[in-house]
Amino acid sequence: MSNQFEYDDFVFDGDTIVALTRKGKDKIKEEKIKSMPIPTTNPEGQAIKKIGEKAFFRRFFTSVEIPDTVEEIGFEAFGQNEIEEINIPESVKEIGAFAFYRNKLSSVKIPKDVTVINKYAFSLNNIESITWNEKVEKIDVSAFYDNNLKEVEIPDTVKEINEFAFHNNNINQVEIPTGCEIDHRAFEENTEVIKN
Repeated sequence: MSNQFEYDDFVFDGDTIVALTRKGKDKIKEEKIKSMPIPTTNPEGQAIKKIGEKAFFRRFFTSVEIPDTVEEIGFEAFGQNEIEEINIPESVKEIGAFAFYRNKLSSVKIPKDVTVINKYAFSLNNIESITWNEKVEKIDVSAFYDNNLKEVEIPDTVKEINEFAFHNNNINQVEIPTGCEIDHRAFEENTEVIKN
């Protein structure tokens, strides 16, 4: 554990971090803590595999450290913070809807086993670049809505891009694989998009 935090600052449910306790919330507020190191284990020594729904929602963190034991990031887990940079470990297989929405991310790297970018997962950030893996098959509704992307190269593995997936960016060029199904609103509100 970090010297700033103790186990009783968190609520655990087996291998899942559910939330901050009242003590944890008060500590963040009183000490104006902006950086959150996520515990690697629960008090019994079991590895943390999931960050639960809204676990760190609207805590105004500028950075978080996610341990490489984590396999799932839940719905709105880090929504409405001020996170500027994130290292999502390669162990992560699922990133929930709204997981990182309304932050200040400038780039994102998708872990190797993630197959779906869920709805609004990275919306309302400052993302300028995406590093894809070779397994993503679906980019869901508004996944990258309202960012600063200019050029996007969609991986050949992607089969489906849903409505508003890249809405309201600065995209002027996008490379889309053959056979990919694209909603006609997927790239609305961009610079003149040139699809290759």
